[in-house]
Amino acid sequence: MRSIFFLILASNIIFFAQQYFFSVDLHEDIKNKGEAVDSDYRALHLLSEKPDVVLNKKTTVQNHVVADDEIEKATRKTELCSIIGPYDQLLQAEYAVEHLSALGVKAHIAPLEIKEGDLFWVYLNPEVSEREALNRLYELQGKQIESHVISKGELMNGISLGRFSLYEDAETHAKHIKSIGYDAQIKIMPRMIQETWVVLSADSAEKIDGSVWAMLVEKQKGLERRKNYCFGVASQ
Repeated sequence: MRSIFFLILASNIIFFAQQYFFSVDLHEDIKNKGEAVDSDYRALHLLSEKPDVVLNKKTTVQNHVVADDEIEKATRKTELCSIIGPYDQLLQAEYAVEHLSALGVKAHIAPLEIKEGDLFWVYLNPEVSEREALNRLYELQGKQIESHVISKGELMNGISLGRFSLYEDAETHAKHIKSIGYDAQIKIMPRMIQETWVVLSADSAEKIDGSVWAMLVEKQKGLERRKNYCFGVASQ
């Protein structure tokens, strides 16, 4: 009986020892695998959280394209086109374009605004509202002062008292308005006129010899040939 007791006791000890050490190893193994899986998940998660890297690459490419476009525009802007004008009549400019087209030259008509001196604008400062501006207008017209309400721009709801080509005339009128109790001001403005010109592309002028240029210019008194920036054909 004693030997059987010791045999059962030894078997129990061996069983509990196996259970203890095996469960510890299994727990450690599961823990390590879990950490590996979690680490892999975090790695994948972090990779998916890196759109900024791709975005930065796309942004770099887009910025490069925009920069190339700006360089191209700047290059076109610095090119010089030949222009002929000013034409008194649009029909004459159209004839010139047709003649150039027959020679294989690309040309088009462009209206150009040309500054021709200054204008001197006599005015009263804007009122607080359109109603107040109209009241001021009726008051001035009741005193036989030619005027009208300014409807747009930085002087909106102000009163225009006339524009003059000579400063002396504007100053005389402003003094007269001040003498009857109104604070007239003078604003200097560029006097712009619109002219009709024929514009040739930058590489077209080389196709035209001197005799053709002379013939084009002689079509109308006052025509001349100039060079101007091609991009938008900048106003003079």
